[in-house]
Amino acid sequence: MNALVLAQATDFQTIEFDLPESTLGILGLVVGLIALFGITAWVSLRDTRFLSGRWRTFLLLLRAAVLLLVLMILLNPQERTQTTEIERSRVSILLDTSSSMAYPATDEEAENGQTVTRTEAVQKTLIESGLLEELSKTHNIGIYTFDTALRGPEAVISESGTTFSLETTESDDTVETEGPAIAAPTGTRVNLEDAELTDDEISQKWTELLQPDGSETRLGESLNELVGKSAGNTLSGLLVVTDGRLNAGLEAEIARLRAARSETRLVTIGVGSRKPQINLRMAGMRSPTDVHRGDPFDISVVVQGANLAEQNGSVTLFQQSPGSDGKDRKKVDSQDFQFEETEVPVELKFQQQISVPGEYEYVAVAELKDGTLVELTMDDNQRHREVEITDRKQKVLIISSGPMRDYRFVRNMLFRHSGVDSDVWLQTVQGQNVGFVSQEATQVLTEFPKTLAELNKYDVIIAFDANWDLLNAEQQEFLNGWVDKHRGGMIFVAGELFTPELARDREKFKDIAVLYPVIPGRMLAELRITQRADRASPVRLTPEGRTLEFLQIADATGRSSVDLWKEFDGIFRSYPVQGIRAGATVLAEYNNPRARTQDGQPPFLASQLYGQGKTLFVSSAETWRLRAISAEGHQRFWTSMLRYVGEGRRSQGQTLGMLLLDRSEASPGQTVTIRAQLFNNDMSPLKERDFVSISIVDDQGRPIDPPHELRRDPLRDGQFVNTFRPSRPGSCRVTLAVPNSDEVLQATVDVSTPDLESQSPSQDVALLTALPDQTGGQYLAIEEVVAQLADLLPDRSQPIQIDEQRVPLWDNDWLMYLMAGLLAIEWITRRMFRLS
Repeated sequence: MNALVLAQATDFQTIEFDLPESTLGILGLVVGLIALFGITAWVSLRDTRFLSGRWRTFLLLLRAAVLLLVLMILLNPQERTQTTEIERSRVSILLDTSSSMAYPATDEEAENGQTVTRTEAVQKTLIESGLLEELSKTHNIGIYTFDTALRGPEAVISESGTTFSLETTESDDTVETEGPAIAAPTGTRVNLEDAELTDDEISQKWTELLQPDGSETRLGESLNELVGKSAGNTLSGLLVVTDGRLNAGLEAEIARLRAARSETRLVTIGVGSRKPQINLRMAGMRSPTDVHRGDPFDISVVVQGANLAEQNGSVTLFQQSPGSDGKDRKKVDSQDFQFEETEVPVELKFQQQISVPGEYEYVAVAELKDGTLVELTMDDNQRHREVEITDRKQKVLIISSGPMRDYRFVRNMLFRHSGVDSDVWLQTVQGQNVGFVSQEATQVLTEFPKTLAELNKYDVIIAFDANWDLLNAEQQEFLNGWVDKHRGGMIFVAGELFTPELARDREKFKDIAVLYPVIPGRMLAELRITQRADRASPVRLTPEGRTLEFLQIADATGRSSVDLWKEFDGIFRSYPVQGIRAGATVLAEYNNPRARTQDGQPPFLASQLYGQGKTLFVSSAETWRLRAISAEGHQRFWTSMLRYVGEGRRSQGQTLGMLLLDRSEASPGQTVTIRAQLFNNDMSPLKERDFVSISIVDDQGRPIDPPHELRRDPLRDGQFVNTFRPSRPGSCRVTLAVPNSDEVLQATVDVSTPDLESQSPSQDVALLTALPDQTGGQYLAIEEVVAQLADLLPDRSQPIQIDEQRVPLWDNDWLMYLMAGLLAIEWITRRMFRLS
């Protein structure tokens, strides 16, 4: 921090000469002057030896006077005026704003039964107690915050008061003030109107500034960066206020070494309980967002414990109306669990089946069996998920270039499913013989839909190695638009006959090729030979794939899990790809070493968001082999996959808009982007408005501010966007009323504390004690700060020169005229006596 509060300026004047700096130089100057004046006197007296003594003396004085004037010019006499001011001593304070600072400061409860958080303890000790105000009488104080990165200075405290920094996006209006100046670092501006704030408003600003919402504690790199910014002669000390739980970034030792080298005094202030903290938290909750009535589905919860080895607990699953206050909550199931010695997270699954359409909210609540154990916090013991049960059948079009086995199994299975209405286009069937072909389908097509209106009745298209050459350019274009603008979902199953055509003629099939999450390769003859296998190779799920519900296949007993893929024998072939498209996600890989490329194992499953729709690539038409685990597993895989790619069109009533969140789960303080696509009654994009109003509330019904509106996206017609940051664990509901309609759009996001911040919630006293070593500082507990902190921060104020002016004393006209006059008098006198 470079903020300065300067005292009244002091001027100092002196006359200086350009004398040699060394003793030898001065000695040489004196000897030279003696020799010069001696020679001058000898020459003058010798020339005037025939004159009387009075004239000889007169001429000698004239010559000596000229030499003295020349000597004065050579010595460069000048008047130096220095203006000095006092640079005040500085203190930099680094405050932890990670989410662990929301945990209790001590193991004791307050008198009112509520615990004081670590952030509240810091605010009370440093600010409300007047400690920083007292320190500001001696030091200028700069306030910095950190969690995932260093920020600041967020505020500057000096004798003139407290000023908070302005965001660079705000206006650049300048407010002139009288009195001491406050200079902030480059790129940081302070709000000079803060002096007009009331005490309550200042307290509110501190509360907002210290909001504990960071997902990481990057103590090492933040401190290292701040040492580089703050180090200097006037820095009295750098205070680090934290619970010390470094969990990301550089090691703190690197920052300590830099502070020691730069002679920066570190004072660490520890806050939080020093005892091992007991905490049970709901680490995750997963469920499908929409299910057809009567279909079974799983709700998975993951519980995690800290210092709860071998402890027992239970998870109770409740059901209630979405967005309700819980008065209609009813218990639907409960399961017990026990942590192992290693405290590995425990996953529990609740299988549900609902036959009544509607929206349901599930609440999972975890609790310990031992009622004597006191948890660190109860805010993270429950999670919410919403599930929509619908009786609307999903309309599916199945396209296949031939009657391959995978196509037949999927066709038959979907035809018998009560929640699917399927049509079939078997491309080997021509119009003249369609009456002689029997297909398990609602309708058998002999050509692709000719208009977008005909295509728009489908929710999902499944293409088994489709021959896209049978679609003209217009059909390919509106198929692309059906996915992009009308939320269509597509599943591409690769094959050896027609998928290679996408690589051979990219320009012809450009509207189709971009829908693939991968860049298809050419199926060369040598690849057909080298990649043939006489035994199956397993399919390995990626970390992203393991989180998806549709990849939790089921066995014959109804047990569903992603781990069942380990029991799957695998597939024999996987279509080669040239690469993965930007933004696409690989969900599963074909784990055959012979098929490995420089980019790794080829994908078996990959998905992407394309505009408002979703597409998925399956590299082999061998999913029927999942029936070796169970026929139910194969059916569940395909029906869940249909829901996954068709979720954009799942709600039939929301025809005039769609509300999308960029994430369904977030941590406190993490940015969530809200995007809405809105239409007029004629289905044209809504362009007449610059913004639309929204409301955001948490699971307790409390509003979340800001924002109150979505702003129009100038690049996309009918789309409105904004962001918000949830501040506490729970769930947040976003509600938008579609303009000129009775339609209401809703979306929810689950907010949970990051694992990093809850794994070790106790104060790391060892780290905070070691950090000030060899820097001249020490560790203080938060309770010791008021009594001892001032003694650790000496006054490092020092005078600094802010201006200097030098005025030469010889640079005057009269001096030139005087020298000229003396030389003229000497010349005239010598001419009178006919001297040379």
